[in-house]
Amino acid sequence: MRRPEVDLSHCVDCDGCVALCPEVFARNEAGYIEVLECGEYPEALVDEAIMMCPSDCICWVEDEEPTS
Repeated sequence: MRRPEVDLSHCVDCDGCVALCPEVFARNEAGYIEVLECGEYPEALVDEAIMMCPSDCICWVEDEEPTS
């Protein structure tokens, strides 16, 4: 499964992703943007957040499958 990831070293704290898709992105207690755990991420909304991000710091990554 793929999930969104935020490169915090490039994030400009605009909160656009949080406003657009609060079920996926949130500001944590330390003040950083984080990706919330979801069973399935709403691809269209995440894709829009990726396109709207002024610092181009959001991307999709593949979750590694757990090994047994």
